[in-house]
Amino acid sequence: MEQDDRDRDWTDETESKKSRWHYFGVYAWLLSFMKPYAWQMTLFIVFGLVISLSQMGIFRVLQYIIDHIITAKDLEKFRFIVLVLIGVLICMFGAMAANNLLSRLVREKASRDLQYACMKQLRRLGFSYYEKHGVGETLSLLNTDVSSVQGIYQKHFPSLVNNGLMMFVALGFVVHTNAKLFLVSVPCVFLYYLIGPYFTKKSSYWGKVSKDRRTEWNRKIYESISGLTEMRAHQREAWDLERYEAKHEHFNVSQKKQYAYRSVRVIARQLSSLAGMLVMFTYGAYLNRMGSLTVGEFVAFVMYYQMMNQQSAQIVSILVDQSLLLHQGEKIKEFMELEPDVKEPASPVPLRKVRGELSFRNVRFGYGSSDILQGFELRVRAGERVALVGPSGNGKSTILKLIGRFYDPCDGEVALDGVPLKQLPLSQIRDSIGYVFQETYLFGASIRENIRFGYPDATEEQVIEAAKAANAHEFIMKLKDGYDTLVGERGVKLSGGQRQRLSIARMFIKNPKIILLDEATSALDNVSEIEVLKALDNLMQGRTTVTVAHRISTVRHYDRIVVVKDGIAAEEGTYLELLGGRGWLYELEGRMMTGG
Repeated sequence: MEQDDRDRDWTDETESKKSRWHYFGVYAWLLSFMKPYAWQMTLFIVFGLVISLSQMGIFRVLQYIIDHIITAKDLEKFRFIVLVLIGVLICMFGAMAANNLLSRLVREKASRDLQYACMKQLRRLGFSYYEKHGVGETLSLLNTDVSSVQGIYQKHFPSLVNNGLMMFVALGFVVHTNAKLFLVSVPCVFLYYLIGPYFTKKSSYWGKVSKDRRTEWNRKIYESISGLTEMRAHQREAWDLERYEAKHEHFNVSQKKQYAYRSVRVIARQLSSLAGMLVMFTYGAYLNRMGSLTVGEFVAFVMYYQMMNQQSAQIVSILVDQSLLLHQGEKIKEFMELEPDVKEPASPVPLRKVRGELSFRNVRFGYGSSDILQGFELRVRAGERVALVGPSGNGKSTILKLIGRFYDPCDGEVALDGVPLKQLPLSQIRDSIGYVFQETYLFGASIRENIRFGYPDATEEQVIEAAKAANAHEFIMKLKDGYDTLVGERGVKLSGGQRQRLSIARMFIKNPKIILLDEATSALDNVSEIEVLKALDNLMQGRTTVTVAHRISTVRHYDRIVVVKDGIAAEEGTYLELLGGRGWLYELEGRMMTGG
């Protein structure tokens, strides 16, 4: 345990040395989202300065009242001073209203811009990012990290500016009122800074740990909710609860340590402040007796001093809180600096008309150190129906991803109508392709809106025609609300076959030239499969179709079947030709017949 603490201290110290300028860069990057609103920030600072000067002016007026009006009992001057005081208050409250309005304007816009930039980056990164990073991690980034960092705009930076202005103005008034009293009392305040930074550093470190552990806890919550059906089916609720409690306890421990160090830091600051007040009152009484300090000056000095001390304490607190947020800001900055694996071509060459011919030319591709495809060659003619079969893990689904340009080949090229995909606009590639996956994602909206997802501007007639072509209109009309039926989250209120027919209806309404099917019927029962296959036959008419299939029975009628094995197109031909060749397909069908 002691060794762990020593390692943690060493890591903390190394992190501190490494990150001072690094985190300053992160902070500057976060503040850059406020740059478009520079003139509003300038006015915000100006009004903040007016507020500070007004508040210090009030203390100066009180000093004058004590020293010159109360002792002289001059009622006429008192009325005049009251009018001056009212004028200062009006000026101060007006500046505060303008300051708050400008602060709200800037913080809301900067927060919005950061959120929008993250969402835009999430869409820019593309398919590979989603395969490498879990949903829980991404949700934590957007819901927890971004939301927390927005506190810099919404609270910390505006407070830092206002408190900083107030502290420096108060410092100026303190020194001007009585420099000797200031020099005697201020060292007591600095006593805090001999020990405070240690507790600040510890609090900051455990704050960072706490943030990371909160992220892990949030991931566990997402996992527990998303896997609830599986856990109930296997009676593993207790097992999951133990893991949940372990993550929660892990988070609680780090949070307790953070709060403990923060509490000690606050106590140390309060003790140094009280020591300063004690010295100030003692020496102030001496100066008053010697005639170097009036009662009014002393009262004003105490107010300036307290204001300066209060603002400096708040600035330290703000800096500590911001340092915790910068750990999350670092993750956001790293996320924003990620480059997509697939980029839009610098000078795209769009096709005038997409015919749908696909070709793989000596393609090599792998997700890690080993290659899945090695010198893969394939040509699919426009309008042809081609099925990809073969052992699992040999790259069939990867071929579909390369066609959609979710990834680029490591070597070789994939072309559409003779033009390499890297030269075509991504929008044209995606508009030309329709996908039907094994798992259909439906939005928690109506059936009509889910079909319109394929073409958002579709008319009611087009929606109905697409549903009819997908053999979905009949079951839709049997539902109580017809096309207005809400399908629930991910389409939970519909059967697997119904969800697949809606996804096919989307393709009809999108009307792409190329259809990619990835085991679209493998999860369906026989009755549902028949309905979906009818819809798919309608969809494939006149379109280039590439299908990944495990059930050979569903692709026997295809124009060509390609056996993908060991990273190459090992065999290809019609179903009967491949049976006659006595290769992999022949052996598979033989095992199916004998039950092996």
